[in-house]
Amino acid sequence: MAALIVKLVIRRLLAAVPILLVVTFATYAMLFSIGDPASVVAGESATPAQVEQVREDLGLDRPLVVQYLAWLGDAVGGDLGESLHHRGSVTDLIWENLTPTLLLSLLAMVIAVVAALLMGSAIGMRPGGLLDRGLRGIAVLGIAVPNFLVGLLLILVFAVWLPWFPSGGYRSPSEVGLGNALWYLLLPALALALSLMCQQMRTFRTSLAKEYGAGYVDTARMKGVSRRGVFFRHVSRNASAPLVTVIGLEVGVLITGALLVEVVFAIPGIGTLTLDAVRGQDFPVVQALVALFAMVVIGANLVADLVASWLNPEARSRS
Repeated sequence: MAALIVKLVIRRLLAAVPILLVVTFATYAMLFSIGDPASVVAGESATPAQVEQVREDLGLDRPLVVQYLAWLGDAVGGDLGESLHHRGSVTDLIWENLTPTLLLSLLAMVIAVVAALLMGSAIGMRPGGLLDRGLRGIAVLGIAVPNFLVGLLLILVFAVWLPWFPSGGYRSPSEVGLGNALWYLLLPALALALSLMCQQMRTFRTSLAKEYGAGYVDTARMKGVSRRGVFFRHVSRNASAPLVTVIGLEVGVLITGALLVEVVFAIPGIGTLTLDAVRGQDFPVVQALVALFAMVVIGANLVADLVASWLNPEARSRS
């Protein structure tokens, strides 16, 4: 068991290296094809000679591959460079904006997973019923509606018409406590969780229906095990492996969704930082964030694969 897990981890980590290299180099090349960092730093009133001097000072006069390798070497050592606008460490800037995004993402994922398990279990135990058809219709609608539009509707209903929640903003847990901080993030977390929950519910429901058609369920029922007992002892665990895989794949959706949701709710997190950096052509920040997003997605998929392998012995044996 331990040897199989170690083997899986090593294989995935080795596969992640070329992916990270391709993603970061493609981003680096694309950024320099759409703008000139030297012009951004020098300012709009700078002369061509001043811009050229800034380019030499920043090392931007070197070949693109040489610049990328220099950035890569510094990044591996923990130095992500300096922001062109904030004039400070990119690493420090990311850390300053990371907490709101982490809290928002974790809260959204917890809401999505809990709701998907409850609703998926309810309809999976009695497929084809009225509740099954109704929730499947809601799931299709939830996946189709953009999360930023859901956020605007939630603000209109629960912050304007019914002023139960704040319409936006963020409060640090160190200032107001964790509970109050999560209260400010509840509406944006719901907006972010809806599409995730709907996809997870559909996956779990389909997986449950497949497991209920397996032979071991009939055998357990003939031995006198109740339908509820079969669900909790056997079916739920086997049906959870595909759900875990979907959750790992949804991390990318979570990141992109947070970009817009943070803007809608005025949350000073990584999403807001990303959009500001793109608009301001703050290339070191954009490059570092892309690398961070890629590592998070790869790491989340690795963890999901490990959990799915643990839940599903057959998948584990194939690994």
